[in-house]
Amino acid sequence: MTAALNDLFIVPDIDRGVIAVSFTAPEGCEAAGWEVLDEGKAISQGRAGLKPGQEARFEAAVPAFKLWQIHDPYLYALRLTLDMGGGKETVEQTFGMRTIRTRGQEILVNGQAFCVRGYIRGREAHDHPNLENLPLYEYYAKNIRAAKAYGFNLIRFHSRIPPKECFEAADKLGMFIHIEIRKYFGKYQKERAMMSDEGQIISEEEWKEAILALRNHPSLMVYCMGNEIRHPGTNPFVEHIANVTKKLDPTRLFLDTCAHGEFDREYVDFDVQHMSYFFPFGKDYDMFENTWNWLIYGSCKGYPLEDKDDPYDPSYRVTRAIPGRRPTLAHEICHYAAWRDLDALEAKFRRCGAEAPWWLAELRKLAAQKGMDKDYALLREASKRFQFLGWKLGIEAARRSPLLCGFHFLQFSDTDRYENSNGVVDCFDDPSGVDAEAFLRFNGDTVLLADLPRRTFFEGEKVSSRVLVSHFSPRIKGEAAFSFRLETTDGQAVAQGGLGRMTMDELGRRDLCRLDLRMPAVEKPAALRLVCKLASESGETLVENAWNLWVYPNRPAALAAPRCTVALEGVNLGARYPQIKSRGSLEKPAKLLIVNRFSKEVLDHLDRGGNVLMLYRVEETRDRKYYKRGKRPAKETYYLPATWDRLKGVIWDRGTNCGAVIRDNRAFGGFPNDGFLDLQFHALIDDCDKICLDDFPVDVTPLMQGVDKAARDRFDVYNFKLSELQPAYTMRKFAYAFEARVGKGKLFVTGFNFTGLERGAPETCAMFESILSYVTSRRFRPAAAMTREALEAYLLAKGRAPRIKEREMSQYWQLNDAPLESDRFWKEAEEYLREEE
Repeated sequence: MTAALNDLFIVPDIDRGVIAVSFTAPEGCEAAGWEVLDEGKAISQGRAGLKPGQEARFEAAVPAFKLWQIHDPYLYALRLTLDMGGGKETVEQTFGMRTIRTRGQEILVNGQAFCVRGYIRGREAHDHPNLENLPLYEYYAKNIRAAKAYGFNLIRFHSRIPPKECFEAADKLGMFIHIEIRKYFGKYQKERAMMSDEGQIISEEEWKEAILALRNHPSLMVYCMGNEIRHPGTNPFVEHIANVTKKLDPTRLFLDTCAHGEFDREYVDFDVQHMSYFFPFGKDYDMFENTWNWLIYGSCKGYPLEDKDDPYDPSYRVTRAIPGRRPTLAHEICHYAAWRDLDALEAKFRRCGAEAPWWLAELRKLAAQKGMDKDYALLREASKRFQFLGWKLGIEAARRSPLLCGFHFLQFSDTDRYENSNGVVDCFDDPSGVDAEAFLRFNGDTVLLADLPRRTFFEGEKVSSRVLVSHFSPRIKGEAAFSFRLETTDGQAVAQGGLGRMTMDELGRRDLCRLDLRMPAVEKPAALRLVCKLASESGETLVENAWNLWVYPNRPAALAAPRCTVALEGVNLGARYPQIKSRGSLEKPAKLLIVNRFSKEVLDHLDRGGNVLMLYRVEETRDRKYYKRGKRPAKETYYLPATWDRLKGVIWDRGTNCGAVIRDNRAFGGFPNDGFLDLQFHALIDDCDKICLDDFPVDVTPLMQGVDKAARDRFDVYNFKLSELQPAYTMRKFAYAFEARVGKGKLFVTGFNFTGLERGAPETCAMFESILSYVTSRRFRPAAAMTREALEAYLLAKGRAPRIKEREMSQYWQLNDAPLESDRFWKEAEEYLREEE
């Protein structure tokens, strides 16, 4: 297309089967002939007289047209032949027959409900360069092909407009694009602020130029001003830009900001909200089904949103209900971290001749320094398994939500800039071990969803679950049969059934049926799998999804009571197991001593040949919770280093939980697992004391080893001027349970949260019974050994030493009490780290 036609606009009308064409006739142009081309062949044509400098308008028929759709991105071309006085000039522009609009809380593509399954590129933190030096079209095409294989249908370009080759690839391959025309300034907080260095939020002229240049690409779905712009609804210029956009292109969607927009602004076509760094399980299972986090961004009309009498522990709280009035996407979900495949990446960088990032060699050194090199592959697998679990939970939660019509996933491809892996594919857009078929079970066009806020049950418990379908496949129509199967891990059916004649003609999210189950009676704990399917009338499986469940005996009286001394704080064993009677005293205990902290008496008992079951739980681990809220817990004299843990993934570099490895050992013989962390550990790990064995006096192999994040808390790197890698609080040797011989005695230590015994959490009861049976058996024979003196010296030294506190972003992850960090949080997090011990 020539510069003379920089305002050419082709608007498809799929109801009438025509396109409306407009452009400003260039100087010297007296007439124009036009042809609509289908694979190079003219299917309609015409001619129109023109006046130079005036807007030309005409309609052209597109007979028997095919729609441009994600699964079938059919392209046509408009060829204009301009009579320019002394000669002719040809202009050709591709287009697609498709429409985008909204209806209520839905986005419609070609009049049908559309579920946005987007992912993020653009900013360096969320993207990767052209490491293979591919032609630019192929560089973007490779990424799009990979993303479509995993079910994604939109790219959100964070703070960037990609080049024309990206749009051309998206047009041809079938991918929608969301652009953000506001530039990234290099300073994250400036990006969020209203003004740039030039004193404006964006350049209106650049905005107009971008729309004129891009509006004929069928792949373009969203014009957005930028990321996390604060308080756009109070700035009249933002609404002015919305009006400018609608005048230049009323066929696309307009958005001012991805997240941080006030709920009551009225000029946007849809919204991107629900920014929450919670984990969609446990207390936050419904994190995408409420609008509490919208309160953070306020009201542009001055509505009061909340009233409470104390910011931390209010005696009352009044919160305004916020209606879902327009289509809404979840912002930047599922940014869960895992370890890198160092060998594969190094080989790939060598093969393509690209310079390897600095952190590859440094991570290898760190793994060797921390003793992780020998088990690196296993620990990485654990991190990938837990990452996948987080993706499944997050995307299913977003697709269950009655408020959402999609999400932006962060991120599909790894970046080569940061050390932690967040992507489904690597920074070359190549598969990195994530199974596409398994991913599509929750990210495909049509997905079955079971509403299961719990995954662990006692035998005989009745379980009721809504079964929903998130149905957006144009290929699944008519009627389908629903079936379920509750089965053991070896495929034996526990229960099965179903219903036929489920209509699939209407797209959208809806309840399909309710499934009520009674958990079977079991002699010992068992792992189960709930499989749900939709099949065609011929029996062909259309969609399938599955969830792991666990069932446990509920027979506390069957637990053999050992002769023991119990000195626990916060856990009353007698509430569930009245047969466990404490005998003796801490000074003169029975053979087995059950305690929650170390002391001289505990060490004396070990030295004399006694056994200790250490259910380690000290309030000092939760010190951050008490900071500025009254009396803080006293420091332990005999201190075993631990961090306050949550069962939720590391989000970017917030947190410490990248999964766990459960080694084959008899302590967990009554607790079914497949060797990796899964949801049956939820009540045991959330709010537990995860023990750090980095410099423990003897080399102990944890029975269950937690995987720490590989590298840094990025905010601390900036605020405290630290080096990029921090061995003191990354890639630590974490243990949920370990054992050792101490003196003449035997010690079993676990930091699991056993407060669930009193409320009857099935997994907590089963784990306690399994461990107690083990430590009272002849099979309790720890391999590692140390003297009482060595353990005492270590614990006392740690008690005297300054504590290693989790860094700023991880403190937020531990507190787990707000969907997003507040300004007050950041201030207190830094103060907490800087205070003198």
